[in-house]
Formats: sequence, structure tokens, C-alpha cells
Amino acid sequence: MSTTEKAARQLKSLKDEEWRTLQGLEDASTGPGTADVGRLARMSRLPRQRVEFAVEQLERRELVARRGAGYALTKEAVEAMALREYVKRDLIVALGAVIAKGKESDVYETLTEEGSPLALKFFKLGRTSFTRVRKKRFREGAEMRSWMTANYEAARREYSALKRLEGLSPAFPRAVASNRSTVLLEELSGVRLSQRPELSDPAALARTAIDSIRLAYLRAGLVNADLSEYNILTTGAAIWLIDWPQAVTTSHPNCKELLEHDVKAVVKFFSRAYGVAMDPAAALRYVTGASERLK
Repeated sequence: MSTTEKAARQLKSLKDEEWRTLQGLEDASTGPGTADVGRLARMSRLPRQRVEFAVEQLERRELVARRGAGYALTKEAVEAMALREYVKRDLIVALGAVIAKGKESDVYETLTEEGSPLALKFFKLGRTSFTRVRKKRFREGAEMRSWMTANYEAARREYSALKRLEGLSPAFPRAVASNRSTVLLEELSGVRLSQRPELSDPAALARTAIDSIRLAYLRAGLVNADLSEYNILTTGAAIWLIDWPQAVTTSHPNCKELLEHDVKAVVKFFSRAYGVAMDPAAALRYVTGASERLK
């Protein structure tokens, strides 16, 4: 059972004082990352005796872990708090099956009260090395101090990027909300281009991808910075450019290098997989606005 599934099972069983203790520990995590019972009592504004009992229950449920004289949140606790917030805001009523698993995130289907499906993305950066990405792409933000900070920051960045892209092209997913290490998104059908599915018009979809990169760059001031066939979804007739936590602005020192990477990756893949002829240099000129037409 995944940490997300374990987290979902905790929602109805935790008492108010346990949620308040978790919130106090989360607040403590922005500083030293741990807190003893005395500090937790002050931060949660609960009597020490109640916090002691709450911590005992939370540790038994594997929502907190002992760290020396103090306690720290587990990934299950963070995900449980995020799920609770979405439920309180009437954004979701149920967590469904996993839609996709990746190196840095898992995506689950959720349902609204009306029965409409949404996709909930849980960042899991702690299970792979994030050092290379952090050094190259996150110079604009604060230093990543822990897995929790890294996941919260990734969710915040993806949500922020998608909001900047909203309405520019149908090829950009719509972000509904974000909380802690998660982003709630419209659910998209389709498969990754890396699976090389049959496309109704490969040349037109390649053009859509390049047009979308151009819109992101010229209208939103953003570069995906890690675009490839692995983060482009397709139904065969439409495509979506997904995964934006590592996106950088046009003021980033590596912006041009990362933009060139994205354009070349898309052009080379469509050429290799579907025989679409497109000049990478011409595509890059078009994306940057140096040329008004994609030849």
C-alpha cells in the first residue's frame, strides 16, 4: 500500500487534537524540522497531556516519527493533511485509483461531489535525487532544506506555472488548487508520447507542441525546462504538455539553454518516431519570436 493510500485511510479516524498536533509539527518543520512535546503543546495550543496522548497515537499510526528528543512528520501525515484540506474545501469527496507513477510524483484519480473526475498529483521528490535539478533550475527560490520543503516547493511552482499558462492553449493542463505537496488538476485521458501511440496527424501535433512552447515563452514568460516525449500526453488527436514544477522564467540565467533543450527534444522525437521533418534551428527562432512563421 502506498503512502497516499495509507494517508487516505487516516482521514476519518483522527481526532481534532491529533490534527492540531500535526499542524503544530508542520509549523515546527519550517524551522528545525522537529519538535518535542513541550514545543508542540505551545504551537498547537493544547495542554501538554493531550499532546502527549496525541503524539502516542500518531506515532502508532506512523504519521509522526521520533527524532531524538523530538518528533517529525512522515510523508503519510503530509498527504493526509492535504487530502483533509481538499475535502474541507468541497473539492473532492473520494480518492480513486492511481493514474500514473513517475520518478518524482504519483497521480491519483479523485471525484468531486458531482461525480466529476479530477487528478491529484502527489510530489514524491524524496525517493529520487533532486540535487542536479535543484542546482540547475531552482536558483530563483530558497534553498531546499528537506524532503518536505522540496515537495511543497515543487507543488507551489507547478501550480504557479499552470496558472500563468491558463487560457493560453488547450495543450496546457488546468490547475484547480494546490495544497502542501499536491496539485489538483483536470483529469486528462491519453498516454505519454514515449509509448509512441498512433497519431491522427503527427505533423499537426508536432506544430501544436512547438506553438505551445512559443506561447509559454512569449506570453507567460516560462520555459518548461525538461520537456520530452515523457511529459507530453496524447489521445492521438490532441496533446497536453504536463509536468511544470521545474519551469523557469525568462529571467533565469539558464533560460535560453533550457528552451533550446525543450525545442530540440520535441523536434527530434517527432522526427525519429513519426518522420516529421522540422528544422530545430528554425523552430527555435519561431519559439523566441525571431521568426513569425514556422517553416
